[in-house]
Amino acid sequence: MKKSEKQRIVIYGGTFDPPHRGHFALLKAALRTLSPAVLYVVPGFRSPGKARPRASFRDRAAMIKGGLSAAGLGGDARVRVHPYEWERGRPTYTWRTVAFFRKKHPGAELYVLMGSDCLENFHGWKNYRRILASARLAVGVRADSPLRNPRGIPLTRLKGRFPAIASTALKTGLFAGFRRPGLFKNTEAYIVSRGLYLAGLRGALSRRMTPGCFRHTVGTARLALELALKHGADPGKTAFAALLHDAARGMSPRALAAYAADAKFKMPAFAASLKKAPDVIHPYAGAHMAAEKFGVTDRAVLKAIRVHTLGCAAPGLLDKIIFVADLAEAGRSFPEARRIRELAFSDLDAAYAAAQYVKLSYVLKTGRWIHPESIKAWNSLLERSN
Repeated sequence: MKKSEKQRIVIYGGTFDPPHRGHFALLKAALRTLSPAVLYVVPGFRSPGKARPRASFRDRAAMIKGGLSAAGLGGDARVRVHPYEWERGRPTYTWRTVAFFRKKHPGAELYVLMGSDCLENFHGWKNYRRILASARLAVGVRADSPLRNPRGIPLTRLKGRFPAIASTALKTGLFAGFRRPGLFKNTEAYIVSRGLYLAGLRGALSRRMTPGCFRHTVGTARLALELALKHGADPGKTAFAALLHDAARGMSPRALAAYAADAKFKMPAFAASLKKAPDVIHPYAGAHMAAEKFGVTDRAVLKAIRVHTLGCAAPGLLDKIIFVADLAEAGRSFPEARRIRELAFSDLDAAYAAAQYVKLSYVLKTGRWIHPESIKAWNSLLERSN
């Protein structure tokens, strides 16, 4: 850069939860195209209107630094991880972050770095005109998101095409313990070593459960998280509910009775269940266990665990997802499982009703006792369909 030119500063904000190859490809292109004096990577405290990141600022900063090393930028002093948004301790809109760096670099030429997936709705960002008054957008075009600029916003397009990787999709894989392409190996190793994205919980469950039960649990989590992405459920809540839905599975009737007496959790028709169908007690015990042993406080998560076997009269989105995923995960061998699994992606309500029908049909065919909650759940489906 010539001495007569203004110093260039690039701001790259996001949750980076976790940081992936797409982030670093965009970052490298900005360094190459803009030749900035400094490129600030600014991990957010929390995106406005969204859940708090699963990984702490410390862990995300460490993963960013590891990713820089893996991307060949470990020695580039221009790239700095800045704690501004985290230190504010609350959600921070981009216009405030830009104002902070404008004050820090009053005479500089500021750029806000983003992918093309963000550009189309940029005019909906809070005080977006204030951002444009202080900074220019630098945009990299993602493979899955053509450049759309309906407002004709001034921007600098970065050369190249950038991978279609989303942190949300990556998290769903990490929650269930399977790999999705997009992470550097040192990032994966860091996640495992720190027990991030529920790796610690999965490890604890694998030690508690039989191998067969743990395989089913992971299979349920995989399907549940795919359904969460499809239908808009919170991936973190879905992962907790799916991983812990069978936390008490495998306990003997005597052990369940002892646990219930000690924990004092409530269950409809408990005495009859203990005598006639003790296996239906495990979701109620599991919900109590999730709260007391694993620290789950979210009511929606606990309810989804509690009703995943019998259903309920007024199921929420998470309840339906866990109920269907438990019955139809890929490890289930009965013929209806595959049909319900496929149906769930296009019509979750229909899949939930079909899963209830399969369960009730099995109980009737085998001449077993039907729990009153199952009857209530089925009757409520009939009432809603009429």
